[in-house]
Amino acid sequence: MPALGLLILGAQVLCVIHVVRTGRPYWWIFLIVMVPLVGILVYLIVEVLPGLLGSRGARQAVSGAAKVFDPGRGLREAQRQVAISPSAQNKAVLANEYLRAGQPEPSAALYREALTGIHETDPALMLGLARALFALGDAHETQVTLERLREANPGYASPDGHLLYARSLEQQGKTDAALYEYAALVPYYAGQEARARYALLLEKTGRIEEAQKIFEEIRQSIDYGPRHQYREQREWYELAKKHLAT
Repeated sequence: MPALGLLILGAQVLCVIHVVRTGRPYWWIFLIVMVPLVGILVYLIVEVLPGLLGSRGARQAVSGAAKVFDPGRGLREAQRQVAISPSAQNKAVLANEYLRAGQPEPSAALYREALTGIHETDPALMLGLARALFALGDAHETQVTLERLREANPGYASPDGHLLYARSLEQQGKTDAALYEYAALVPYYAGQEARARYALLLEKTGRIEEAQKIFEEIRQSIDYGPRHQYREQREWYELAKKHLAT
């Protein structure tokens, strides 16, 4: 037991030194000291292992665990990178982190800052701004931004951007235009979200039989598809079953 105690103490000291030298938040020290085994393990998973692992799969696994233990880590790291180098790329990463954190206002502001100079018509940045604007509830500006994106980048294609465009039209009550965009999107959109939103709008406009047919297609596609599809598309599967039962 004394040997185990010394081992834990040594691990605590090493972790605390790592916290101080690498500029990690000092609350890690409290966790490491007050809850030794758990604190050390969590610190290694969240802060140390991501930099040591080389394989993409391993990094993704560790990244997932890190988000559970320290959900604000990505945002803090993105803020640090912008403070070091306020490039358009770093601002875009930080803007995305703000959006993921449910803070669309600073996200939109950062995307606007990044959309200057040679990046003025960058399609990825324009799409990011549109996503932030939609999260802010500004469907009209979302539509305008996406139309500018299409005009400036006629060869750029994004199923997610197309879905966002259709939703922005729907939010503004431009039902016919939204139905047209959903219909054009469904054949090439991966997953069931576009199909489900199309069916919901058809149902809302009284086209019940068409909506029911699409809901049934969603149900069958997931029932008879690979097992992982249910996990990934569960929200739309359950929605389709609910509307088929009514």
